[in-house]
Amino acid sequence: MTDKDTIIIEKNPPATRFTPPHDLKVTAKTLGTKFSYEIPVANLSRSGMLLQCADMKKTPPFIENTLLEIEMTATFRGQPRKIACFGKVVRKFSENQNLLYGVRVIHSDENDQVEWVSLITTFEKSLPVPAFNLD
Repeated sequence: MTDKDTIIIEKNPPATRFTPPHDLKVTAKTLGTKFSYEIPVANLSRSGMLLQCADMKKTPPFIENTLLEIEMTATFRGQPRKIACFGKVVRKFSENQNLLYGVRVIHSDENDQVEWVSLITTFEKSLPVPAFNLD
């Protein structure tokens, strides 16, 4: 039973996650610093990425709310491309001997934004189309 003044907020469903291509390289550094880390990407979504560090001795010193400068490099449409953006660490956790950073993309310039959306759209198009159950 709900009060007439109670507002019910529905949680958004999780974003579709994509396995990145093998040639995708990501470097990240704390905003304004010089030292960067090459970090493998566990998955991508329209809103960000999950970075995975298997070597606990070389883990970046990122904590939640750290602002990052990120550069991605991949072969895209047959051409090597770089995508630069800013991100924010929204979560940090350990799983199966790996340290993981959930990073939300918070800003990129117009050209990099177009490249990011194109990259994600390419992944979406490669997903199998779910069959509809007409029963």
